[in-house]
Formats: sequence, structure tokens, C-alpha cells
Amino acid sequence: MSKPDQQNPPTTVLVVDDEDGIRHALERFLMRLGYRVLQAASGAEALDRQAAEQPQVMLSDIRMPNMSGVELVPKALAADSDLAIIMLTAIDEPRTAIECLKLGAYDYLIKPVDLDELELSLQSGLRQRQLEIDRRELEQWLAHQVAERTRDLEERTSLAAEIALDAIAAAGEGWTGREEAMQKLAKELRTPPQDLVREVEKRRRLP
Repeated sequence: MSKPDQQNPPTTVLVVDDEDGIRHALERFLMRLGYRVLQAASGAEALDRQAAEQPQVMLSDIRMPNMSGVELVPKALAADSDLAIIMLTAIDEPRTAIECLKLGAYDYLIKPVDLDELELSLQSGLRQRQLEIDRRELEQWLAHQVAERTRDLEERTSLAAEIALDAIAAAGEGWTGREEAMQKLAKELRTPPQDLVREVEKRRRLP
């Protein structure tokens, strides 16, 4: 069996099931794979453990008293949208499991759980989780780069406009290319030509 990278902190898995025997069995299996395991016997306890420990993965039963797995999924994702959730379902409730997928769960497995399938689902869910995190970080970096370059461009454009206006004002009305230069500058700056005319006249009156 492949195990999580031991060079990094172990991945934390929160196991949510109202049956003690299932939780303990899953904990033993996951710990052998190198995962850090938390347990919760109800949806409410799961949300408390999630808030305190911030697991990367949640394995949750669907059929639980007070708060079902269907109710738990959106609450858990509201607390951490990157959480990879794998549902554990009885063989007679696939529609409910599919409803969980629509709510944002990553996968579902039918009880009794095939441990090889569980291991593969965990690995796949964690890869998908990391891809989403990397994609979001890349988008944020790109947005920052675009904002910086836009600001630099605006500053250079503003400086070039200042130089051009000073040059037109210094040339005076006798310059034959004055009108054409004003029109081009107004187009580049997306400014009404009459505003540039007033600005040039103001600069000509300055000492």
C-alpha cells in the first residue's frame, strides 16, 4: 500500500459515524496508511472537530441521528470549501449518496467498505483537493500580476501625457501639427478633446 509522504505533516482524516465499531476499524486502517485520524460520533461533533483540528478529508456515514450526512456536507464545506468529503452509504441508498455529490462531496463508497477502494478514493480526493488549491493560488497570483502591471502602465501613460501636454503648450498655436497632436492624444487618453484644449491653455498661462 502506498502511504502519505512522511516528510510532510500527516494528512488528517475525520471519520464520522454513529457506530463505534466502524469508526475504530476505519481508524486502525487509516493509521496503518500513515494518516492522522480524528473521530466523531455525530454531525454536530464532526463540525466541532473540524473547527478545532481542520482535517483535509472527512469520511462520513450518511444515515446518522439528529444530523444526517446529507445535512452535514454543506455545513462542513461552508466551514472549509477545500475539505475532501467521502460518503459511506448502505447499498440501498445510492440516490442519497448522489445527492451528497451534488452538494459537494467528492465520492461515495458502499458499506461494507472495500479498503482498497477507500485507499484509492482518499488518494484521488486529496489530489483533487490540492489541484483546486493550486488553481486558486495561481489565479490569485495572476490577478496580482495583472493589477501591478496595469498600475505601472497607468503611471507610465500619465507621465507620457504630462510630457505631451507640456510640449504642445510650449509649441504654441503657431505649430501646424497642434490640432492633429491634440486629437491623437485625446484618443489615446480617452479624453474629450475640449478637456485637453483647456489643459493646454492653462499650462500656457503658467509662468
